[in-house]
Amino acid sequence: MLHLPKIPIRIGGQTDFNFQFSVPVQDTFNFATWSVDRTWIENQIQAYYDFEKFFVGVGGYWKRREDNSNHSIPDFFFWKYSGLQLSVGIPLNWIDIEFRTKIGFNPTFAALGTSQHSILFLYNIDKQRINKKRNGKISVNGLIGAKFFSTNSIELLRGEDLTPIGVSPLVGLEIVHKKSGLSLNLERDWWLALNGGSPRRDVKGYINSAFLGLGYHHLLGNNRFLRFRLGGSFIIDYDKLADIRITTPNANKLGNYQVKGIGAMVSYEILPDTDIEMKHTFPILGDKLFSLTRFSIGLIYRYNPNK
Repeated sequence: MLHLPKIPIRIGGQTDFNFQFSVPVQDTFNFATWSVDRTWIENQIQAYYDFEKFFVGVGGYWKRREDNSNHSIPDFFFWKYSGLQLSVGIPLNWIDIEFRTKIGFNPTFAALGTSQHSILFLYNIDKQRINKKRNGKISVNGLIGAKFFSTNSIELLRGEDLTPIGVSPLVGLEIVHKKSGLSLNLERDWWLALNGGSPRRDVKGYINSAFLGLGYHHLLGNNRFLRFRLGGSFIIDYDKLADIRITTPNANKLGNYQVKGIGAMVSYEILPDTDIEMKHTFPILGDKLFSLTRFSIGLIYRYNPNK
């Protein structure tokens, strides 16, 4: 990001990438299928104009996607997308919250689909902009950590093995109203287990968990926090996805997230800005109410350069 010193204009570039695994299902003859189902990479150029309390932006994007179709029929399928994008956002403490919408022109016109819209949380390391974004009523914390959970219930094929404890890195954002101690929390963690040398499948375990909810921060007499959070928990679990069939109850509701439920967390600040946390997801769809896989113990660090 380039920030022009005498006028409130910024010009920047961004690259996004993503990959999606195929469902790790073993067929009758143990034939291998592709293990990476889809990949895409997207490059963006964006210009922003900064007003006193918000900013607007305009730019362009170029996206390339690969999946089984362009390998099966290479002369017909190869997904390339490009177009314009518009954005509006607010600077909040040390982070920018930005809503962005795309207007696609290639290969066809597209502007209204849900995939055309996104919300971004962007950390600017420009200290001058950080200092201008201080707000006495709220505090914004970046969350970085790891969660530890049992892998005993994950189904394995013959010859496969897993460590009994899985570790999933976590990132998140916490917006705290200082006076009330209430917060809005957005968190995500990932766990991936790969096979070495397997002719059947490269991926033996993949869990991607998202949490959106409210928190309460209670300051104790020892100047440490006791925190509670409650909200929606949405989990991509390929072990569950492999078992979903057309006859599964609510199968049509489990395509994107195989486990949906209520996430409950309690944590205690054992060191300054560092919590030990217990979390359990109580599934409403996709799993039994009490599953050891849905319980985790984590270490969470709160990052705030304005503190």
